[in-house]
Amino acid sequence: MKIRIYVTTSIIAIALAAAAFFFDRRISLGILLSAGFSLLNMLMLAQSMKSLMNSKGNNYSLMISGNIIRFALLLVVLYIAVKNPQLFSIYGVAVGFTLFMIVLLFDAISRKGR
Repeated sequence: MKIRIYVTTSIIAIALAAAAFFFDRRISLGILLSAGFSLLNMLMLAQSMKSLMNSKGNNYSLMISGNIIRFALLLVVLYIAVKNPQLFSIYGVAVGFTLFMIVLLFDAISRKGR
Protein backbone atom coordinates (compact mmCIF):
# COMPACT_ATOMS: atom_id res chain seq x y z
CA MET A 1 0.00 0.00 0.00
CA LYS A 2 1.16 3.50 -0.67
CA ILE A 3 2.89 5.27 2.19
CA ARG A 4 0.89 8.38 1.25
CA ILE A 5 -2.29 6.80 2.58
CA TYR A 6 -0.67 6.05 5.93
CA VAL A 7 0.73 9.57 6.20
CA THR A 8 -2.59 11.15 5.24
CA THR A 9 -4.43 9.05 7.80
CA SER A 10 -1.92 10.00 10.50
CA ILE A 11 -2.20 13.70 9.71
CA ILE A 12 -6.01 13.61 9.70
CA ALA A 13 -6.05 11.64 12.98
CA ILE A 14 -3.76 14.15 14.66
CA ALA A 15 -5.82 17.07 13.33
CA LEU A 16 -9.09 15.50 14.50
CA ALA A 17 -7.59 14.70 17.88
CA ALA A 18 -6.34 18.28 18.24
CA ALA A 19 -9.79 19.65 17.33
CA ALA A 20 -11.55 17.22 19.66
CA PHE A 21 -9.18 18.08 22.51
CA PHE A 22 -10.97 21.39 23.00
CA PHE A 23 -14.30 19.62 23.48
CA ASP A 24 -13.39 16.43 25.31
CA ARG A 25 -9.93 15.08 26.01
CA ARG A 26 -11.26 11.50 26.09
CA ILE A 27 -12.45 11.68 22.47
CA SER A 28 -9.07 12.98 21.42
CA LEU A 29 -7.23 10.15 23.17
CA GLY A 30 -9.67 7.60 21.74
CA ILE A 31 -9.02 8.82 18.21
CA LEU A 32 -5.26 8.66 18.65
CA LEU A 33 -5.32 5.21 20.25
CA SER A 34 -7.56 3.55 17.71
CA ALA A 35 -6.09 5.30 14.66
CA GLY A 36 -2.62 4.13 15.67
CA PHE A 37 -3.76 0.56 16.12
CA SER A 38 -5.82 0.73 12.93
CA LEU A 39 -2.70 1.72 11.00
CA LEU A 40 -0.80 -1.12 12.63
CA ASN A 41 -3.65 -3.47 11.71
CA MET A 42 -3.51 -2.44 8.06
CA LEU A 43 0.28 -2.78 7.98
CA MET A 44 -0.09 -6.31 9.32
CA LEU A 45 -2.76 -7.06 6.71
CA ALA A 46 -0.55 -5.80 3.89
CA GLN A 47 2.38 -7.85 5.15
CA SER A 48 0.33 -11.02 5.46
CA MET A 49 -1.10 -10.53 1.97
CA LYS A 50 2.43 -10.17 0.57
CA SER A 51 3.54 -13.36 2.24
CA LEU A 52 0.42 -15.21 1.07
CA MET A 53 0.94 -14.07 -2.51
CA ASN A 54 4.62 -15.06 -2.49
CA SER A 55 4.05 -18.51 -1.04
CA LYS A 56 3.17 -21.59 -3.01
CA GLY A 57 0.04 -23.65 -2.33
CA ASN A 58 -2.82 -23.14 0.07
CA ASN A 59 -1.93 -21.38 3.29
CA TYR A 60 -5.24 -21.32 5.08
CA SER A 61 -3.61 -21.64 8.48
CA LEU A 62 -1.43 -18.59 7.83
CA MET A 63 -4.43 -16.60 6.64
CA ILE A 64 -6.62 -17.61 9.57
CA SER A 65 -3.94 -17.01 12.20
CA GLY A 66 -3.19 -13.59 10.71
CA ASN A 67 -6.85 -12.63 10.86
CA ILE A 68 -7.19 -13.85 14.43
CA ILE A 69 -4.15 -11.82 15.50
CA ARG A 70 -5.42 -8.70 13.75
CA PHE A 71 -8.90 -8.97 15.25
CA ALA A 72 -7.42 -9.69 18.67
CA LEU A 73 -5.43 -6.47 18.34
CA LEU A 74 -8.63 -4.54 17.66
CA LEU A 75 -10.32 -6.27 20.59
CA VAL A 76 -7.49 -5.18 22.87
CA VAL A 77 -8.09 -1.55 21.87
CA LEU A 78 -11.82 -1.89 22.51
CA TYR A 79 -11.15 -3.57 25.85
CA ILE A 80 -8.81 -0.74 26.88
CA ALA A 81 -11.42 1.86 25.89
CA VAL A 82 -14.27 0.10 27.71
CA LYS A 83 -12.27 -0.55 30.87
CA ASN A 84 -10.92 3.01 31.03
CA PRO A 85 -13.85 5.32 30.22
CA GLN A 86 -12.22 8.12 32.17
CA LEU A 87 -9.36 8.14 29.61
CA PHE A 88 -10.86 7.00 26.30
CA SER A 89 -14.23 7.68 24.69
CA ILE A 90 -15.76 4.83 22.74
CA TYR A 91 -16.95 7.38 20.16
CA GLY A 92 -13.38 8.54 19.58
CA VAL A 93 -12.29 4.92 19.23
CA ALA A 94 -14.98 4.33 16.60
CA VAL A 95 -13.86 7.40 14.64
CA GLY A 96 -10.23 6.29 14.79
CA PHE A 97 -11.06 2.79 13.57
CA THR A 98 -13.00 4.05 10.56
CA LEU A 99 -10.59 6.85 9.67
CA PHE A 100 -8.20 4.67 7.67
CA MET A 101 -11.02 3.15 5.65
CA ILE A 102 -12.44 6.59 4.84
CA VAL A 103 -9.04 7.84 3.64
CA LEU A 104 -8.61 4.66 1.60
CA LEU A 105 -12.05 5.14 0.04
CA PHE A 106 -11.35 8.77 -0.91
CA ASP A 107 -7.99 7.77 -2.38
CA ALA A 108 -9.67 5.11 -4.53
CA ILE A 109 -12.34 7.58 -5.68
CA SER A 110 -9.74 10.20 -6.57
CA ARG A 111 -7.76 7.66 -8.62
CA LYS A 112 -10.77 6.39 -10.56
CA GLY A 113 -10.83 9.42 -12.83
CA ARG A 114 -7.16 8.99 -13.83
